[in-house]
Amino acid sequence: MVMRENLEAIGILARRFLSAHLPELGDQWWEKGVVTALSYQQRRIVEERGWTTLEELDLAALLRLIDQNWDYLRPRSNLSFEARNWLKEAMGVRNRDAHRAPSEAHDVKRRHRDLDTIARLAESLDPGAPETAALIQASDAALSALVAPSEMRASQPPAPFVDGGLTPGILVQLKARPDVRSPIMRIESGGKERSFVLFVDGKERPFFESQVEFAKTRAGSNLTPEQMRVGLTATELLHPSAKHLYSFNSGRIDYEPYQFRPVMKLIAADRPRLLIADDVGVGKTIEAALIIKELQARQPLESVLVICPKQLVVEHKWRNELKRFDEDFVELDSATLRYCIDETRLEGKWPSRYAKAILPYSLLDEKLLLGNTDGKNKRHGLLSLIPPAAFDLILVDEAHHIRNTNTWSHRNIKHLLDSAKAAVLISATPIQTGATDLFNLLQLLRPDVLVAPAEFERMAAPNACLARAEEIARRGDADWQNSALAELEAAMSTTWGQSVMITDPRAQATRDLLEEKPTHETRVKAVRALQSLNTFSGLINRTRRRDIGAFAVRNPETVEVDFTPEQEAVNSELIDLCARVLRTKTPSIPIEFLLSTLRRQASSCINGLAPFVGDLLESRLTDEEISEADFEGEWFGTNGLADFRNEIQALADRASRLVDDPKLEALVGIIREKQLMDNNKLLIFSTFRHTLSYLLPRLESAGARVGLVHGGIADDERRQTRARFALNKAEPTAFDVLLSSEVGTEGLDNQFCDTLVNYDIPWNPMRIEQRIGRIDRRGQKSEAVSIKNMIVRNTVDARIYFRCLERIGVFRQSLGGSEEILGQLTREMRTVADDLSLTDEQLDSKLQQLADNKIARIEEQTTLEDREASLFGLSVQKLDDEGVEAAASPWLTRPQLAGLVAKYLADIGYSQASDLFNRPVALFRPDKDSRAKLYAEARALAMTGPVAIRWLSWLDGSGEAGRGLTFEPARADRDNIELLSPTHPLVRAAAAHADGFLTGEAISLSGRSASLSAGRYPFAVYSWTTLGVRDTHEVKVITTVDGANDEVARLLLEAIAGESNVTEVEMENLDANHYEAWVEARTVQIERTKLHVEAQLASLELTHRARKIQVEEQIVAAGHENIRRMRESELKSAEADFDRRRAELSRAGERCDVTSNLLCRGVLEVI
Repeated sequence: MVMRENLEAIGILARRFLSAHLPELGDQWWEKGVVTALSYQQRRIVEERGWTTLEELDLAALLRLIDQNWDYLRPRSNLSFEARNWLKEAMGVRNRDAHRAPSEAHDVKRRHRDLDTIARLAESLDPGAPETAALIQASDAALSALVAPSEMRASQPPAPFVDGGLTPGILVQLKARPDVRSPIMRIESGGKERSFVLFVDGKERPFFESQVEFAKTRAGSNLTPEQMRVGLTATELLHPSAKHLYSFNSGRIDYEPYQFRPVMKLIAADRPRLLIADDVGVGKTIEAALIIKELQARQPLESVLVICPKQLVVEHKWRNELKRFDEDFVELDSATLRYCIDETRLEGKWPSRYAKAILPYSLLDEKLLLGNTDGKNKRHGLLSLIPPAAFDLILVDEAHHIRNTNTWSHRNIKHLLDSAKAAVLISATPIQTGATDLFNLLQLLRPDVLVAPAEFERMAAPNACLARAEEIARRGDADWQNSALAELEAAMSTTWGQSVMITDPRAQATRDLLEEKPTHETRVKAVRALQSLNTFSGLINRTRRRDIGAFAVRNPETVEVDFTPEQEAVNSELIDLCARVLRTKTPSIPIEFLLSTLRRQASSCINGLAPFVGDLLESRLTDEEISEADFEGEWFGTNGLADFRNEIQALADRASRLVDDPKLEALVGIIREKQLMDNNKLLIFSTFRHTLSYLLPRLESAGARVGLVHGGIADDERRQTRARFALNKAEPTAFDVLLSSEVGTEGLDNQFCDTLVNYDIPWNPMRIEQRIGRIDRRGQKSEAVSIKNMIVRNTVDARIYFRCLERIGVFRQSLGGSEEILGQLTREMRTVADDLSLTDEQLDSKLQQLADNKIARIEEQTTLEDREASLFGLSVQKLDDEGVEAAASPWLTRPQLAGLVAKYLADIGYSQASDLFNRPVALFRPDKDSRAKLYAEARALAMTGPVAIRWLSWLDGSGEAGRGLTFEPARADRDNIELLSPTHPLVRAAAAHADGFLTGEAISLSGRSASLSAGRYPFAVYSWTTLGVRDTHEVKVITTVDGANDEVARLLLEAIAGESNVTEVEMENLDANHYEAWVEARTVQIERTKLHVEAQLASLELTHRARKIQVEEQIVAAGHENIRRMRESELKSAEADFDRRRAELSRAGERCDVTSNLLCRGVLEVI
């Protein structure tokens, strides 16, 4: 009797058993005992097909009904407690058989165990039934067959002998390429020399006998603990796991755990697309950089495009931030962008020189997308590129700028995203269901899922129920499981639940979890499972500053001073001059900004006005200086002031003769008072470099030890200045005071400083937040930070400060989640403040009204987001380190990476390798031969990017003889120190060198454990690759002791060499345990993947049809040829995306599997 017939027999018994007992539930027995007990997928089939009898259910459904109704059935049928175990095992037998390939042989031992299981279950259900007798007989026959193979082997003639012992099945390797191994598939005679057919590079290939040899093993085939650990670390590096992060310590910064959350969401998503909607100050650029490093560690990441406002390009903010991660990005202007498009059109690929680029929004116009066909200067646009420009990753910063779908910025970015492999939008966008802006951004990311706002609402519908279920599980009140289960059922009854979630294996797993015995562990798992079901959890990451944890209390203080009569006279003359300019000149943004900047410089430091005017009139102000003063338009110089040049210069000359400066005197007083404190560090900000240049020599003359940083100072000098600022005040080279412009301290954290002075006040609240964020951040050692705001009475800065900025509370609390509102406030505030026709009273009134309006909007936005936070999975986020710690592979920690690199260097002949990493920064001085070997192996990796180029250049002989190596980001503070992370070429070369275990290698270990009792623990280490929608790798440790796998896996990291060897019997038991674990994992993977693929294909068909109809209607309605061309291109992209996505899903369904490879095995003696 074949296994399928045996399963049919147990199905008959199960159906008969249920028919005898379930109707006793009453008239509603079908609903109570059957429908509600089925899985979501089974229930949908029953309801769609209108089934009402047990005869229509298959074996999987029948066994589940017995399991789900166990507490009702057991006392009524005298089922034993052991029968529950047999039932569970029988469900596994059924699953294995359902997913066994037709040609797959049935292992003799497995067949006996499976038949024994279902025979025992049959005896429990109906001991006297003929089906039970047949199953017992089949089990006995399987037991007898266990002996037969050995008897048969004894009676068979020996296999034909082949000279040299090379027979089919023997593992061999190529003599020329020892890393290429294969068993002999078959031997072909003929000619002068025999051929061995091997399986190489995915194909059967013939090799002559003289080309192959026995696969070599290490002496004694025994591993040392060091060899094992090096091998496992190399395996983790070369075969990335979706469960682990590889971007730890990949940048020269201090990380916060919450900054890895976007990375974790992106690698877990079915498509790598994410909206990062974090507050300002949380570190969105760091999160984006971590995404770059993580993707680099997993796959080739050759092209990355960052799109951001022009102001961030001028100030080099993205370029400088990415430099901290050893990434060198090129900032595109109109000429280089045009070159890239022309080259892509000719070569079919974006030019490699600009493969990692930063593009300002200001260049995303109609001509970029459509080209220019008029006149002599014909230019091609993005739409003309075949194939289209395709980037591995696109990052769009301040994405709220593209929330309007009718702008050319939105249209250009939409076109670029259609061809991108991965995409991340970054914006402090309010997370609200009623916000069209949010839908527009999410549709940019996933047009295949969100076709219209109605779909967005359907997608959000289950989340309220899921949030309530999560809260119930979190509280853990009496009967929490039933209450949470009721909310889950309500979520599943929504339209989205019935069409999408019902096929999500996580939904069924969560339901099963809620039906388990209530324990603390079950409740914790339930909370996490319910969180994962939130429909937006894979699309949105929202970290609010208030959710991160405790920050310091902000203590703002206003320091007011008056102009001297001489200063007041100069200031009054300046205001009068500005008014006359505006009356005689046609208003324009550059003129108004220029005059406003003159007045702000006077408010900042009127004694330093002269050099500012000189640089202004001679056009010596850099773009960066102009940007720091918050100018966002196109700058055309000072030609509009030509008629007033002499008057402006005369005014500057008067300012240069000013002597007394009450504001400077007040600052000196603040510094002297601070020097009396234990923490004497003081960070002083000014918008204007001319103010900083004025202050520096005067503060030094007053006895202060002062450093200066601004955007024009080289990175090395900035880092050195910051390092001196961080020194204890007892150090002779320490700086006590640091003068900084807006971008001077970008990328430099100053948590050791607890006092900040705003020598002048930015009119942009976000600039203020960025300043305060330099000291008010995680790691601040003081409970409170002091913010001293220096104000000159009766200046424009004073009015802005008192009537607007102070009222909205920007100095007391972070308003990072209100970025868009504060941006509007900045623009409106500047318009009012620059209107010199207003009286002082009118100016004060308008500014106060502006502030009151924005305060109301901020409060309304905060209240609405708080109310809807749970709908987007944001209610949980009192963040901790737990999730990140779980994502850190124990094989990629500093000791393991150091061991890997040290072993590699020792193997290539570097004599100092053994103690190289005994200090935080190792001095690496290889000889000529070692350099040559390192260079050759690094070149073979074909890695690109500045780190690889710098490393290869040094190995090739350029630069100094020695180089620093460290695994600690804080220590990599100089360019001649290499930060070794999983993506560094030295680490990658070490992994490639160590890759591969020789199958069957054994190891003996010894160690101590607090949770395992003393004794022998045989173990085997396997490499599992799970194939499906997302392939992932896992190092799997198997033992022969129940519950010991995790602790034995942990002990592999620290155990020492032992003396005992694993026995043949122990190896057989390990093989059996591994087989069981593998079969279960494979069964689950195949079942889940096929369900997921089936549902995704159905959903994809529906959304694509709707998307196609929508775009076709837009083509018909297009009133302009350019719009029609754009829509036709959009339709073409949608068709290509649909075909590509359908092919990917179909391929995933066909190839889903779990492959296994034995790495090593041995025994651990716990003492």
